[in-house]
Amino acid sequence: MKLRPYQEEAVHAVYEHLQNREDNPCVVLPTGSGKSLVIAQICSDAVLRWGGRVLILAHVKELLQQNADKLHRLAPDVNFGIYSAGLKSRNTKEPVIIAGIQSVYEKACELGAFDLILIDEAHLLPENGEGMYRTFIKEAKIVNPNVRLVGFTATPYRMTSGLICKPENLLNHVCYEKGVKALINEGYLCHIHTKVPAQKIDCSNLHVRNGEFRSDEVAELFSTESAVQMIFSDILTNTRDRGKIIIFCCDVAQAMLFRNQLARYADQSVGLITGETPANERAELIARFQNQPTGLLREVTPLR
Repeated sequence: MKLRPYQEEAVHAVYEHLQNREDNPCVVLPTGSGKSLVIAQICSDAVLRWGGRVLILAHVKELLQQNADKLHRLAPDVNFGIYSAGLKSRNTKEPVIIAGIQSVYEKACELGAFDLILIDEAHLLPENGEGMYRTFIKEAKIVNPNVRLVGFTATPYRMTSGLICKPENLLNHVCYEKGVKALINEGYLCHIHTKVPAQKIDCSNLHVRNGEFRSDEVAELFSTESAVQMIFSDILTNTRDRGKIIIFCCDVAQAMLFRNQLARYADQSVGLITGETPANERAELIARFQNQPTGLLREVTPLR
């Protein structure tokens, strides 16, 4: 497997930063650009070229599995282990450990010394206070005071506090960034196609809090019977030729409304995932969605 040119640029930017600066870098690449391959290449170089040891941290097991898959495909000679309660694995001795932060945040000493800690979805690092990441990194620096952090994210900012890279934060400088528009123009990401709804919902009375619309007001406005019918009619119209669709909803109640509506028109079962979905059910639904055959919706007349 060969890296794309921008992925190679990102890898070299990380190395240049680590060699020439004493703070911690962050790589900014959009969703779908292959951050996991950049992470895998850094792991491979650290272990096979420099005899180092690397920890990859993420917050959900899907990211752990994704990073494990890409590392295996890109660098099959690199021995790695997984430490995750959700994946029922607690490896600690390998040169690369891929770990869920919830499983290891109090176990830095058990995992041993690392030269690099690579943080996937780095925008989740806490700005203030301890938190699981800060707790782990504090202990990891006791085990090896020279350990370096490298963050990876598509969104290097928070709505409430701005950029995640600051002198006082865990990550300090964006060493490489490639935007969505550039990757679309270069043919690495597909063009974005938006659909204008047949009817618009009046959002002029919504209030903004911390830079975003108030979620309770959005949920109330978009969960009325007329709004649900309107939105669902657009979904049916614009997804006739789709084998799979994902609908992101304002809250759980609205998600249940759409699940029930979609189930009336789907030839296949319709899954619903919320923050309360049990881990085994969530894994089953995701796996089923990924392997779902085409032909999601029957020929239907859009709702009026």
